Formats: sequence, C-alpha cells, structure tokens
Amino acid sequence: MSTAADGWEPDVLGPGFTARTVDLAAGSAPHTTATVVRHRPEARASAARPHGAVLYLHGWSDYFFNAELARAVTAAGWSFYALDLHGYGRNLTDEVLRVPEGPPGHTTDLRDYDDDVAAALEVLAEDGAPGPGGKLVLMGHSTGGLTAALWAAHHPGRLDGLALNAPWLGPHGADVVGRLLRRVLGPLARRRPERELRLRLRSHYYRVISHHAEGEWPIDPRWRPETSFALTPGWLNAVLQAQLEVVEGLNLQVPVLLQVSARSWIRPWWSERMRSADTVLDVRQIRRHARDLGPHVVVRSYEGAVHDVHLSREPVRRAAQRDLVAWLEGVAGAGGRPGAQRATRSTAPPYRRSRRA
Repeated sequence: MSTAADGWEPDVLGPGFTARTVDLAAGSAPHTTATVVRHRPEARASAARPHGAVLYLHGWSDYFFNAELARAVTAAGWSFYALDLHGYGRNLTDEVLRVPEGPPGHTTDLRDYDDDVAAALEVLAEDGAPGPGGKLVLMGHSTGGLTAALWAAHHPGRLDGLALNAPWLGPHGADVVGRLLRRVLGPLARRRPERELRLRLRSHYYRVISHHAEGEWPIDPRWRPETSFALTPGWLNAVLQAQLEVVEGLNLQVPVLLQVSARSWIRPWWSERMRSADTVLDVRQIRRHARDLGPHVVVRSYEGAVHDVHLSREPVRRAAQRDLVAWLEGVAGAGGRPGAQRATRSTAPPYRRSRRA
C-alpha cells in the first residue's frame, strides 16, 4: 500500500476514501495512534466551496465503516471526515493486537479522547477544512456521541453544530441505576481500572448489521467484534461519570440534532423485533436527557431504526440521511445563530437542568 507525501493512503473503504494515521502524546501503549478517514469523491458534483466539514466519532467496540453516510454528506456539499480513536479500528493493527496489555477501547476518562479530536482537527486544518467561512460539525454515535457532547461542552465556540446518533446519554432504565453503579464501580475503577470483567455486551446487534451474519454491512470482526471488547471497571466508570456531567446540564449553545430509534428491545434472547429496534441502549433515557444538552436540540425518532440509525434498513436510513442533510443545510445558513436553522423543529422537552443523578 503506497503512502502519499502528505500522509494520506488508500483506505479499506475503497475508491474515494483515504486514511491518515497520527501519533498521540496521550494514551497508554500500545494505543498511541488515532486514524483520520477522509472521503473525497474523485469528481465532485459541484465545484462550489464546501459548506464546511463534518467529523464523525464512532461508538464502543466500533470503527468507521459507513461509506454510504460519508457519500450522503459530501453529496450535500460538505467535507466528510471520520476519526478512529486510539485503541479502536484502524489503529488495531496485527502488531498492536498481539500485545497482551492495554485492552482495546479502555479508558478511565472520556476526556482522554480530547487529544484525538485535537489531532484530527489539525489534520483537517492542513487539509483546508472547514475552510474560510466554513462550518464545523462534530457527529457522534453511541459512546462516541457522549464523547462528542462532552467535547462540545468543554470547548465552547469551536463547533457550529453537533449531530448525535443514538448517543449514550444516560444509564439503562433510570438514573438511579447510574447512582448505584457509580458507588460500586468507583472504588474498583480506582484500584484496578484495567481489570477485565468476565462479561461481554451481547445484544444480537451484530447479527442484524454484519454481512458475516444476517446484515448487509461489511464489517471487520477484529475492529467490530460480535460481542464487544473486554469491559473494564475504568471504562464503565468513565462512561458513568460522563453521563453524570450530561445530567447536570451541558447548556450547549450550538444547534444539536439527535437521531434515535423509536423504541428499544433489549433482551438476552433473539427476537425478530431486534431487526427494527435499538437493542443496545434505552432510547427513553436518550430522549429524556436530550433536554440536558442545551436549548437548541432537535430530536428525530425513527420507526424501524436499529441502534445506529444510519445502519438501519434502507427506507429508514434514507429518511435519517434526509433529516441530517436538511439539518446541515440549516447549520450552513445559520450564520452562527442557532435559532436561525430552517426545516427543523425541536421535539425535545423544554430545556432545564436535571436534578443530580
């Protein structure tokens, strides 16, 4: 595989996609790199300057592979990039996977990924994105959506919009579950943060989406395993602490689009309902905590959607793509004023700060 002088090389997603690996100061060995994926069509439909750039963050035990989503965004006049965080995806080379220490995906604080995002934004800047007058949108799925929301809160003024795809904003069932888990996991996370728990997250989701099973998406099982990466107390506690910060109120002052399935169906046994529901997260909790993100949140729920709305069956994901593009058009024309978006109307409850979870 050849590498260009600027560091970009052909990506596994095929023509139009390139990837660039960057070294990080943060992260524990062997997880010291992040990878930026770029979609640049060989022939753009329009020579007009892009409206801006979208940077996508994947979820837990995951990586970026949705080429269709990238094409939809670039067809709408945006530059599209995705980031495989350290310890995930394209950074899990055969050499890295042979190292017994440092479980993939492990962290004790979601702020550890701030360095990944910073490195990616430097790559975008070198690439001329988002460009003069262009907008910058961060997009995140599941745990990546939680990470993206916190990054937006910790870096006010850096983004022009935040697009969230089934973000993991709260614990399953009720906030009291989070309180109990924090009490149990906190001490263990401090003493033995990397201890592998004898547990994997199995939701039958892989069966629904992977072409190795009954799905339509070509997925590398090394980078997106059938169950999950090894769970650690440090990682679980990091998620719970991040969710607590959301519940206390982020007050984001940028437009936020939140896309989610209309319903969850979380069971240990298989059901045909799992082909058209979120089998990973509690969507009621996601919608409940949408209000905690800020005052400019648009919630879109989709009948028949799976956990990653943009991996759902074609009619559902096409509708989600149309809503995303319409929202991006609003961001492009908003002139920095969140309330100036068009073609969107919030279905989230009125914004308020939640009581401490």
